[in-house]
Amino acid sequence: MSWPEEGAPVAGDHVVLRLPAPPKDFVPDGWRPTHQEVAPSEADKRAAAARGMPVRVSVWDETRTTVAEARSFRGRTVLVLSAGVEAVLSRGATAVVYDRLDPPESERPGAEGHAGIEGLDRPSGEPKVIWRARLQAVAECFVVRGTL
Repeated sequence: MSWPEEGAPVAGDHVVLRLPAPPKDFVPDGWRPTHQEVAPSEADKRAAAARGMPVRVSVWDETRTTVAEARSFRGRTVLVLSAGVEAVLSRGATAVVYDRLDPPESERPGAEGHAGIEGLDRPSGEPKVIWRARLQAVAECFVVRGTL
């Protein structure tokens, strides 16, 4: 499978995977994702600034990357969360786009499915409570599929 064009939108009917570290309060039964699982990290913000691109929160297009392939990019235990692209966009994200990885990661199986959710960073002047509510709305689109 070949790489999609950098920044091309992920189709609205696709499902994306998010693989955050489990929070301290994680328990398998009844736990739901919160704003913390979709908030951009400092590394996300630095990468965006260095590349001159919007801040992107890392996800994987499940039509191009398996759960096992996506997990192989992480060096720790992760939660496996999934959501439909249309749902993510309807809850406040501005885009879900393909995000090309740099070598050597770009050469690994499943790399072509790496994508990013845009519009989750906090604009200057936006009250923190409004920003967190937007993140929470996006987080609620995700379902927990397990831990790996």
